[in-house]
Amino acid sequence: MKDALNSLMRKALAGILFMLLVGCATSEPSRFYLLSSLPDSGEMQRSSGVPCVSIGVGPVRLPEYTNRPQIVTRTTQNELLRAQFDLWAEPLSDTFARVLAENLARLVCTKTVALFLSNLSMPLDYRVVMDVMRMDGSLGKEAILEAWWVISSGTEKKVFVSRQSRFVEPVRGQDYEALVQAHSRILASFSLEIAQTINELAKENPPQQ
Repeated sequence: MKDALNSLMRKALAGILFMLLVGCATSEPSRFYLLSSLPDSGEMQRSSGVPCVSIGVGPVRLPEYTNRPQIVTRTTQNELLRAQFDLWAEPLSDTFARVLAENLARLVCTKTVALFLSNLSMPLDYRVVMDVMRMDGSLGKEAILEAWWVISSGTEKKVFVSRQSRFVEPVRGQDYEALVQAHSRILASFSLEIAQTINELAKENPPQQ
């Protein structure tokens, strides 16, 4: 009786091990994504008579539910889904800040655009800081970005603008590639709003050179 029980246990364990090995062998490969910046047209898209400025970007604070490798989608108003195989290639806060900085460099006449670090020593005319309250979407439907953002002096001693923005962009496909492309278009629109504000500030009150 004991030998028969041991034999059954060994067969059961062997069966479980076999299923695990088969599952690993047939698992879907992971896919990694990055947000994309505006194309470099070679022409500065800015108003004439606006002086060139130095800009610091960051920190960019994102909701904790996006602070993970898996891309998050919203299935209902209150339910989120983490993708199993579709992942961000780097922390979303890093790629968000970098792409925003790249976009600003193409939309504003800049002397410098720097990702803000605590030990940054170079002088800045403006600093852009933001709290992203929502960044998600639904496959085949829409992507949404909601954020509070502030433009201050480089030393943060004076706040020039404090504003809330909301963008909605259709997702032109049922896959995660289409969702990431929609988020990239949203970030381009958001960058344009920030760039226009910086241009207005620089034109009305040119920073000291």
